[in-house]
Amino acid sequence: MKASVVRGVVPAFILAVVLAVVWGSLVQTHYNLSALASMGADVASVRWQTMGRDLFSGFFPTYGGYVVLPALLVAFVVAALIARRAPAAARIPLFALAGGLAIFLANPLVNQLAPVALLVGATRDWGCTFWMSMGGVAAGLLFALLVPPAPRRPAHAHDTAHARPVAG
Repeated sequence: MKASVVRGVVPAFILAVVLAVVWGSLVQTHYNLSALASMGADVASVRWQTMGRDLFSGFFPTYGGYVVLPALLVAFVVAALIARRAPAAARIPLFALAGGLAIFLANPLVNQLAPVALLVGATRDWGCTFWMSMGGVAAGLLFALLVPPAPRRPAHAHDTAHARPVAG
C-alpha cells in the first residue's frame, strides 16, 4: 500500500472510530441516566458531568476497542471492495450504511461474547442500539468524505486492458 494512501486512510479511520465511540458513549450514558430518572433518581445535576466522565473513563476504550474499531474495520474494508465496482454515486451512502450496520450488528454480538453480562448495557433497548448505530452511520460518512475514492475497477474480470489482441 502506498504511503500517501496510508497517511490519508489511517487518520480518517481513527477520526471515524473516535466519532462513533463518542457518539455511542453519549447515547449509552443518556439511556442509563434516563433509566435512573425513570426510577425517581435526580440525574439533572449530574447528567453533563457523567456524560463527560464516561467519554474518558473505561467505557471509551472498551467500547472503542472491542466493538467499534473491529466492526468499522471490517465494514469499511468490505465497503471499499464493493465501492470499487459500484457506481461512483453509491460510495458515500455505502460507507454510511456499512458503518451503521457494523455497529448495529457488533453491539449484540459483543454482548453475547463478552465475559461480563452485557458490555454495552443500554443496548438491551433496541432504541439505544439504533441510536448507537447512527454513530456508525456518521463514522462511515466522515470516513467516505475524508478518504478519496480508490481507482475504479471494471465490473467484468475480462476488461480490455487484459484482453488479447485480435489477429487480423
